[in-house]
This record gives sequence, structure tokens and C-alpha cells, in this order.
Amino acid sequence: MLQRIITGIVLVILTATLIWVPGLHLLFGIFIACLTTVAVWEFFHIVEPANRNILSITTLGLVPVAVLTGLLQRLASIHLFLILSFGLLSLIYIFNKTTSISKFAHAFLGLFYFGWVPSHLLILHKNPQGPGLITLFITAVALCDSGAYCVGKLLGKHALAPEISPNKTWEGSIGGILFSFIGTFILWTLHKTVFTQFLPAQSISFYLKWGIILAILSQFGDLLESRWKREAGIKDSGTLFPGHGGVLDRCDGMLFAFPFFFYLIEYS
Repeated sequence: MLQRIITGIVLVILTATLIWVPGLHLLFGIFIACLTTVAVWEFFHIVEPANRNILSITTLGLVPVAVLTGLLQRLASIHLFLILSFGLLSLIYIFNKTTSISKFAHAFLGLFYFGWVPSHLLILHKNPQGPGLITLFITAVALCDSGAYCVGKLLGKHALAPEISPNKTWEGSIGGILFSFIGTFILWTLHKTVFTQFLPAQSISFYLKWGIILAILSQFGDLLESRWKREAGIKDSGTLFPGHGGVLDRCDGMLFAFPFFFYLIEYS
């Protein structure tokens, strides 16, 4: 628990600095690209242990570039890069007989999930309300994760998905939603009283709505990664973050929830 707390504090300070300090947009992008490259490496370790191939190696090179296309601030750019990368992976699969359809599927999923999805984060970051919206997003997801862990440890009795993740409970899930709800309420209070210029200029219903939605979505992301790890027979995706496991263990809920958050805000 102490390791988990210390690691969490370090991550919060580093992430908040990159999000909020003016002029660090490029460094923020590089930071996200590095994290997602480690995450896709962990993903391939789960789905293809000790079996690196030309498709996974190519994807490892494409993912950071895919993320950094978000610096161009155009949705068309990130979509175009995804399409061109899909074409490249398809050509490799067609003409390289050492590949297989499962490796091709893993490669494209890795590119989509760890490259295309986080590239939207860089687009949102440049938005006038971007840092505030990202803060709302991270707060809701991180508090859900912490709440589910703490409440599940203390009160958990009824398994949520025993065949996927035996340690997750309904009590923990509800606790995560409650933590996220309270956290977004506190953020709205801070917006109204202290950080009027910084946090999103939205109603309390906007904050609370996203607190609940993101808490639910992020738990699906957690279960998705748990399913991958269950099939592979491993506990953690990696060891980069003491007390938390790997990058994928820390960011699974965020990766799943973020495209819903981005596009629902973009087109609502």
C-alpha cells in the first residue's frame, strides 16, 4: 500500500505539471508516447509471450508516431495515419509467411488501442478547456480505481466477474463509482470557488454525470485487461510502477474510457 501511495503521488505531480504548465505540450506528447509504447510492449507480452514477430515490432515503431500525430491538432491526420498504418500491416501480413491472422489482429489492435486512442489526448490538451477536461477525466478514473481497490479490500464479498478477476467485487465497483462521484463534485466546488479560470466552465450536472459515466467505463477497461491477463495466466502486465504493476495496469481504464469521453464532448 505504501508503494502504491508513493508511486501515485509521483505520477500525480508529474502528470499535473505536464498538463498545466504552459509550453510543455510537446513534452506532454512525448511523455504519452513513451507510456503507450511501453503499454503496447506489455500488451504483446500478454498476447504473444516470447514470440516477437515482424508485425509486433512494426507496431512498436508505429505506436509512438501515431500518438504524436495528435500534435498536428487535426482529427483527419490521426485517422489518416491509422489507415496508412493498417495498409502497411496488411502488406506485411500478405507477403510475410511467418505471420498469422492472430498476429495481424494483435498488431492492429495494439496500433488502434495504444496509438490512435491516446493521440486524441494531445488534441484535447490544446483545447482552451483541454487541461481542465483532462484533469476531470483523470480524476474520475483514478478515484474510481482507488475507490474500487480500497472498498473492495475492506468490504468486498460478492464477486463481480469471478471467472475474469476473482478479486473484483460489486462492493468495490460501487465504491469506485462513489469515489469518482465525490471527486468530481469536489472538482466542481473548486471550479466555483478557487480555480474558476482553470477547470471546465460547466454545470454541476456535467461534472457529476462524467464522474459516473467514466467510473463505469473505466471498470470495463479494467475488466478487458483482466480478461487478457487471465488468458495469459499472469497477474500484472509489468513492473514499471511499484505497487501498481505495469503501464497497462495503471492506464487500462483510461484507454478504454477516453475515446467515449472525447467524442461525446466533441459532438455534444
